[in-house]
Amino acid sequence: MKRLRAAGIEVVTHIILGLPGETAEDCAATTRYAVEAGTDGIKFQLLHVLKGTDLAQDYLAGKFRCLSLEEYGQYLKACLARVPEGVTVYRITGDGAKRDLLAPMWSADKKRVLNYLNRTLFRE
Repeated sequence: MKRLRAAGIEVVTHIILGLPGETAEDCAATTRYAVEAGTDGIKFQLLHVLKGTDLAQDYLAGKFRCLSLEEYGQYLKACLARVPEGVTVYRITGDGAKRDLLAPMWSADKKRVLNYLNRTLFRE
């Protein structure tokens, strides 16, 4: 990151929330690390399980579960609390291709997701 910034290149860190075995605290620590390392911006992304992937095989075998919408909101809130003024948040969610999505299915309803996040993150 230091070399990129020294070269005048803006650094945007992509953080996937809900990786197998991660807690909200782990995700917040990842966010803090990115900020302390000097990122200019962050894109938060929900873990999506897509058909035909190794991750899909593990999911179907019951090796992990995906976050609920409510859990995702809690994880995201913990992360956003670690983002100081001056670091741009470019994305708070994303969605996988619906034809390939195995889980979490709630993420396919973008309007519902954005409305929920707006209510729970920005109106409290």
